[in-house]
Amino acid sequence: MARSGRSTSLLIGSTCWSVVTGLICLALADSVRVPERSPTILAENTIQAVERLFNQVLYATIEDARQRLPGLPANESIDRQYFEELDLVAGNEDYYSTAFYIFAWINSDLMYHNTPNKLLIEVLPGEKIAIRRFFAKVKPHLTKYLRLSRQDKSELVSNMTQLTTETNDSLITSFLEFPQKLKSQLPELQLMDYTKLAQALVQGVARGIWMKAVNT
Repeated sequence: MARSGRSTSLLIGSTCWSVVTGLICLALADSVRVPERSPTILAENTIQAVERLFNQVLYATIEDARQRLPGLPANESIDRQYFEELDLVAGNEDYYSTAFYIFAWINSDLMYHNTPNKLLIEVLPGEKIAIRRFFAKVKPHLTKYLRLSRQDKSELVSNMTQLTTETNDSLITSFLEFPQKLKSQLPELQLMDYTKLAQALVQGVARGIWMKAVNT
């Protein structure tokens, strides 16, 4: 039993750190320095709409995964304590950066081209549906923003159109990359910092079970 527990701990620690480094690379990729300025009302309204839709996918996937945990072996899922820890997080950005981290953790096998565990196999179909709906719902908001701000970003719109029907596993990566991709093309539409927890782990300032998992 001790050996089994140790193996599970090593797996959790390895997976955690892989997710951390992956998300940090994600945050650094396509980074854009944005001059400090207050967003316009149009930009602020668009940011709020996009964040709301993005957060809905995070929440739906995490709740779906949480409900499936009791029927799965420990080595094929994530310990329930990480979901319980999420429930204790206060602050909108802190909550959703933690949710983003757990979402990436759930999908880490896809990110690193490994054989999916049972939890991912079960949540993936619904997750893809939610992500396709996300891109379908976000597209009108961004199309309106581009029209009213008199900007031409046809490639951005075209990519979102394609993603509304995408069925490949790459759809998950496209969703994870979306905040940074949006920032790279429309710097004024900077969403909340979804990699906040991952960066805190790298900097050694995160607390509780998150640092314990990484340091295992």
